Amino acid sequence: MNIKRKLSIGILSVFAAISLLTLTSMTIEKNETNAYLEITLDIKSENRGNAAGVYLKYKEPFLKQIDGATSKDLLIRTEDVQVLHGFESEEQAKAYLTTKLFENDVVRELKPFLESNPEIRIYSVFKK
Repeated sequence: MNIKRKLSIGILSVFAAISLLTLTSMTIEKNETNAYLEITLDIKSENRGNAAGVYLKYKEPFLKQIDGATSKDLLIRTEDVQVLHGFESEEQAKAYLTTKLFENDVVRELKPFLESNPEIRIYSVFKK
């Protein structure tokens, strides 16, 4: 077998292995999101940068420490700011609202930027 052919077979084998690993990691989901906690915050535009800092500070601890947490996203509109939290279950979404991370850290740090009380909603994900 010539060297070009051996090299081609070797490259194809590596490519196939990488493709298989990528496909496997894409199809294996750590946690499935079955519920969302939506917190709508009335924050003036000049304070949104500070509020985004609080979001960034606690995103990773939320995902690592909170039971059932699957995602956390910051949604910004002209009217308000929303934080959308994904959970494995509705019960875990409700339980998060009583955790030390939420009550002692997130709420305390966001409070100076709030113009009114947050609006809190929990949603179940429709699965066919």
